[in-house]
Amino acid sequence: MMVHESRVVDDASVRWIENHWSASPSADGQPLSFEFANIPFDYAVSHRPGTRFGPGAIVKALNGYSLYCVDKRINLEGTHFHHRGDVDVVHSLEESYRNIQRFTADLPPHVHPVFFGGDHSITDPLVRGMKERLGGRSFGLIIFDTHFDSRKPVRGKEHSGHWIYTLRDVIDYGVVVQLGLSAPIYSEQYMRTAEEQGILVRTPYEIRRQGWRETLLEAMEHALAGTDGIYISVDIDSIDQAFAPGTSVPNPCGFLAYEVVDAIFEISAAAPVFGLDITEVSPPLDHLDATAHLAAQIALNHVAGVVCRTALTGRRGL
Repeated sequence: MMVHESRVVDDASVRWIENHWSASPSADGQPLSFEFANIPFDYAVSHRPGTRFGPGAIVKALNGYSLYCVDKRINLEGTHFHHRGDVDVVHSLEESYRNIQRFTADLPPHVHPVFFGGDHSITDPLVRGMKERLGGRSFGLIIFDTHFDSRKPVRGKEHSGHWIYTLRDVIDYGVVVQLGLSAPIYSEQYMRTAEEQGILVRTPYEIRRQGWRETLLEAMEHALAGTDGIYISVDIDSIDQAFAPGTSVPNPCGFLAYEVVDAIFEISAAAPVFGLDITEVSPPLDHLDATAHLAAQIALNHVAGVVCRTALTGRRGL
């Protein structure tokens, strides 16, 4: 799975993520431990399939990166990286979801999980698994997405636009944040229902008027109200199609690439974040692997943020 990347310059001072993967999971007490997993599932993709190939493309891009996050000046060499491979996806939507939930619930408590999808419907079983894994600890959700994903499912026509609705039995909408909603395929009722349920919604236009710093402070305060931490879900289609063409439903007028990358770093550096998923990267629709590399940058900056916060607080794991 780990594809070797040839280097233009053989520089002994540079350590590569490709060579940093551990062959075994970390033991409790080891350095800050990140567990990565691929979820090659796109049975519920709402438009054009291909996101099952996203996880492999993201890992390939990540392997070409060094362990120094230059932009944020964060060294990741003191971390432990382990990749658990693919979650078992079978020819059943329901059974695949159960496998994702079980896999997540069984992750050891001291590790920090990063999940690569897959269509966005996988966030439903991921959140359910995280709730099992955390026991009595609670978390809010910060979601980057251009879509509400709150449609009521129709039996036999389930797709990735339902997961906010299907999670209604296990999440408190009062600690959910949705950033980036702008897809022109909804009625006013969707916005009204989300906000009446307690979800904090901020569109790209509102964020640009208010400013990212104020928005992120507001988002973290909302998600942390009465909770122990935050889970982050990033749908790559929240980013403008100029930067993220390789996705099922690309959208104009979305976020700029650096806005999401920097926002993920800021949240991860400032708040207790319990995990991250990145979804909807579709290599068959990508151009020059641009979208996969963008997802890899999001993952790298998330890890850098967690490392930064750990260095400042001395806290690690859960």
